[in-house]
Amino acid sequence: MREDIHLTEEETLLLGNQAENRSRIYMLLSTFYTQRPRKEFVEKLKKDEFVENLKIAILGDEGEMKEGLKNLELFVNSIKDISEMEVAKNLSVDFTRLFGGIKKGYGPPPPYESVWRSEGRIMGEWTEDVLREYYEAGIGIDLSDELPDSIGAEMKFMALLSYHEAEAWRKNDVSNASRFLQMEQQFLNEHLLQWIPEFCIRMEEEAKSSFYKGIAIFTREFIKLVIGSNEPLLLFFKNRGAFGS
Repeated sequence: MREDIHLTEEETLLLGNQAENRSRIYMLLSTFYTQRPRKEFVEKLKKDEFVENLKIAILGDEGEMKEGLKNLELFVNSIKDISEMEVAKNLSVDFTRLFGGIKKGYGPPPPYESVWRSEGRIMGEWTEDVLREYYEAGIGIDLSDELPDSIGAEMKFMALLSYHEAEAWRKNDVSNASRFLQMEQQFLNEHLLQWIPEFCIRMEEEAKSSFYKGIAIFTREFIKLVIGSNEPLLLFFKNRGAFGS
């Protein structure tokens, strides 16, 4: 039986802020996995607030992400006196090896869900599955630069879901907010959790730079954190019939 769900202004504000922070981190991670490092990229990394902003976005709940943040801090401190062009060049080599799928033995297999979920090839069953998820969500996602089941595209999708969730909370639209939250958790469980942690372990092992080592650890642990933190809230809505029978 469905109940009317009433939340205070403070509660919806908190939930909206949490969803917005998740959206920012997902979009930032998507950028790291899809954009080859350039001079402007390095200029942003050199700013002292880069790692601090990540810490703020996860609301101080660093958990196992501490090691990832430590690697990122180490990298940022190590490039203070190195030219942006040189840093970008070195990072680009790591970027290509880690995400390019150049050849066997040179970096991990490319970061596509179909490749990592036993198919070993791009544009397989899981590609079709995520495309269906994107279409059914009805929020629009730009896939002009990435294959649909790439780590960058899937992170971007999660960023958009979280963004729409945050907007719904701000309008006190509990029904839509809980619906987007449910879609996020479902996509996490059925897709991201099924291959990205394994990819990140391999990425951490093969990364030459502390930057990409840090990103690998942070990504893996961030996904676990989101899964765990969303479950109690989803159970609350489920028990009140927010998702229907």
